[in-house]
Amino acid sequence: MLLSLSQSGFRNLKEFSLEFKDGITVISGKNGCGKTNLLEAIHVICQGFSFRTKTLQEAINWNGSDFVLRAKTTDSEAAIQVENSGVRGKLNGKEFRRAGALFGSAPLVFISPEDMQLARGAPEARRNFIDELLCFYKKSNLDLLRRYRRVLQQRNRWLKDNLEGSAVGGEYLFEALTEQLASLAVLVWEERSFLCKILEPHINNFYQILSDNAEEIKFSYTRAMDKESFLKNLSEKSSAEKAAGTTLLGPHRDDIELLMQGHSMRDFGSQGQCRSIALAMKFASAEIIENYSGTNPILLLDDVFAELDRSRREALAKIVRQKNSQTFAATPSLEDLPFKGDVYLDIFSILPL
Repeated sequence: MLLSLSQSGFRNLKEFSLEFKDGITVISGKNGCGKTNLLEAIHVICQGFSFRTKTLQEAINWNGSDFVLRAKTTDSEAAIQVENSGVRGKLNGKEFRRAGALFGSAPLVFISPEDMQLARGAPEARRNFIDELLCFYKKSNLDLLRRYRRVLQQRNRWLKDNLEGSAVGGEYLFEALTEQLASLAVLVWEERSFLCKILEPHINNFYQILSDNAEEIKFSYTRAMDKESFLKNLSEKSSAEKAAGTTLLGPHRDDIELLMQGHSMRDFGSQGQCRSIALAMKFASAEIIENYSGTNPILLLDDVFAELDRSRREALAKIVRQKNSQTFAATPSLEDLPFKGDVYLDIFSILPL
């Protein structure tokens, strides 16, 4: 549970210090006035990254040189200062220089209309979804994914340099990087495959609630292979990779299979089905976080009700109530909410004068 949040210099929000209660906090205000900015600030201090930008520096107020966030939860106390030159902060008294140190300090799940990309969008959206959840259910997976991406980056750099005739280390280095990549890829595949198996029944459970007992969803990861097979595939692709200057195979190019009655939801799913599946995936992730961390994650709902029909709206409200999580629901219209909040916050109270 988030107990308090204070900030200065974050996007268009004026300096504030707020205290929060359990239950549902409704954040109201017109579109474009800063509701999502407040949810983003909560996300950054709880997770160490933004759901909107690749760098935290992009969230610094245009007229400022830094932003500072401070928060207290039932389990932690955190502070972070982000300047153009870097990041520094403290988590439970321990200093850090990488915002990633905050990851998991207060688990949360962010839900927005853009989540439909989980069903309709490119494979990257589904990979990011599963990888973020991997890091929640097993902390060592954060290091595993970092190591894989680091070796992948080094291998891609060698391939690019080789294409330009300036590769350092020759074929020996390339073979060593390929061996490292294969070893790490197998571990990533194992973790993703396991997580998809335990996610699938939860996704189906929430999808049934949201779609009134519709068809079952197949959610699986089918690209995994053993190290020997992957090395063989890489060997067969070696010439193509050297011509392209990049790694053409591996977990970084995989997709999650999302099917209904044997048909891809990306290609054949209706708007309503895809919205329901995306919501089901997000609530399934909350279930996994709760089961493996023993912590009920905070829910951030960013205007998710307006684009749902009445039955899905009511079904979503039912899930939110049953989850019994501390919830922050942003909406431009209180009439869109199918439930009453425990606390109401007008976003204009924390906008610049």
